[in-house]
Amino acid sequence: MNTTVSFRHMDSSPALRDYATRKLEKVVDKYVHGRVDSTVVMSVEKFRHIAKFTVQIKNLTVKGDSSSEDMYSSVDLALDKIERQLRRHKDRLRDHKPHHSGDSGKSFRMSVVTPPGADDASYDEDFEEDYKNYPAESDEAAPEAEAAPEAAASEDTVEVTTKSGTVAVQRQRDYEAKVLSVEEAALQLELLSDREFFVFTNAESKEINIIHRRADGTFGLIET
Repeated sequence: MNTTVSFRHMDSSPALRDYATRKLEKVVDKYVHGRVDSTVVMSVEKFRHIAKFTVQIKNLTVKGDSSSEDMYSSVDLALDKIERQLRRHKDRLRDHKPHHSGDSGKSFRMSVVTPPGADDASYDEDFEEDYKNYPAESDEAAPEAEAAPEAAASEDTVEVTTKSGTVAVQRQRDYEAKVLSVEEAALQLELLSDREFFVFTNAESKEINIIHRRADGTFGLIET
């Protein structure tokens, strides 16, 4: 397992790094064999100790986060969420036959659109998490790896002035939409519990599709 651990708004702790890494490996090894890439982010906000885990398994992403007054407890609680998801999807992951075509996914551009009067800095962390769900278009050597935030980025910012204020379109990045069946895309979005949509290349039509959550709990599919 390849695990990256980072600390925000707190001092780096080798003891916490070792604890989180060992416990994560123990959980994942129960359910997954093969290449697994994961990230762990630990941060402190006032009295909240927050642990966030992201586990990338082939074309699937599993996330779990939690907060408490103690970082070790937050790590344990977040990993409980990871394990519950892996346990719930164990049979589906085992029986699922992913698309094995040599075709590469189509590229698409994702940007941050700042509404009138909003501070664009407040959107940085949320959108960085979105970017990590897609491989960078230029990352041919490791198409399943998470994209670095700086990859394939454009510094251009387009501003449009409206009656309500200025709308800014910025931080544009080009990414490759993974080649998936509709069933695979639905499973991916289900595992991304904090996301409302997922962009993919339809394995049958070879066109960009978007699967999204509906208010009634079902998924909608936009075909291009």
